[in-house]
Amino acid sequence: MLVPCVKVYKVDVERAVSILSRAGVLDGRFKFGRLGDFVCIPVRDVGVASGFLSGIVGFEVLELELEPRPVKPRGLSGVFEGLASYSLVGDIVVFNWRSEVPDVDVYREAALHLMSEQARIKAAFLKRDTFGEFRVQRLIHLAGENRTRTIHREYGLSFHVDIARVYFNPRLASEHRRVAEEALDGDIVLDMFSGVGGFSVHVASLRKSRVVAVDVNPAATALAALNVAENRGKLKGKITVLRADAALLPLVLKPVFTRIIMNHPTASKYYLGEACRLAEHHAIIYYYTRTINCKEAEIEVLERKGPCCRELEVVKCRSVLEYSPSHAIYNVTLKISKSPGT
Repeated sequence: MLVPCVKVYKVDVERAVSILSRAGVLDGRFKFGRLGDFVCIPVRDVGVASGFLSGIVGFEVLELELEPRPVKPRGLSGVFEGLASYSLVGDIVVFNWRSEVPDVDVYREAALHLMSEQARIKAAFLKRDTFGEFRVQRLIHLAGENRTRTIHREYGLSFHVDIARVYFNPRLASEHRRVAEEALDGDIVLDMFSGVGGFSVHVASLRKSRVVAVDVNPAATALAALNVAENRGKLKGKITVLRADAALLPLVLKPVFTRIIMNHPTASKYYLGEACRLAEHHAIIYYYTRTINCKEAEIEVLERKGPCCRELEVVKCRSVLEYSPSHAIYNVTLKISKSPGT
């Protein structure tokens, strides 16, 4: 039957689906359609969908003959109370331990349930907590292959990840792309806490830019270098991977960066001064923090900016990810203005 849908280029599908799902207009009754390099996503209201997709270049609305999606139970809602959410990193599923569900066997049963429904899942782990300087996960193997290395894909890009040795959040895919889309050709970008290179590779894939990806974790920088090589044919810009403590960067880098990404929500506040010292005049800083609302995030910036960041303007603030019932990860986009040579 003819179904209303929006047509987007294949690399924009993940972002479009995320936006349409949040807007409540994604029509899950039908399968996606394909037209060459484009994907047609079924929607319940093309007018509402068009408004929400205004930031995606080249999308179109149309009607297309689409197949109904078979009705079958998927996921965990209604099957395992309290375990409706999980993360997928490549072919590995990760559950977050919850105090109200203390029994590991419940997570193991949930993992086996998911693996029976989704053949692509090959391994399952329970994350007890995050610890140490490198923000790595303390994991319990639940089912499937006992390995933590995988290849995760976002917007046509591939990332080698080891969930036991590096911090990685698959829910940041849309944020990686949003920041990359805001970058410009000719930008010099500093990714201060790059991990495996999510932001860096996305930026270089869209813009003729120079990116310096920095992390103190040797496992993260090794994987970031591998991911640069893995995606080399898809990159317009150049990426240099550097293992270093962010606090020491002003000693080894010049203040030439037009965009600086500070994705360390629990510690960005300690390095804002270093970011300002490395910024070129009129640079943009993407500052991430964990707090209760945008007002508190902006107050944190003002309290931490220091003498090097006197001319600092808040351009916008937005919630990026839910962290807990009371806290979320917020992005505060900042513009620094300083005279050349200061």
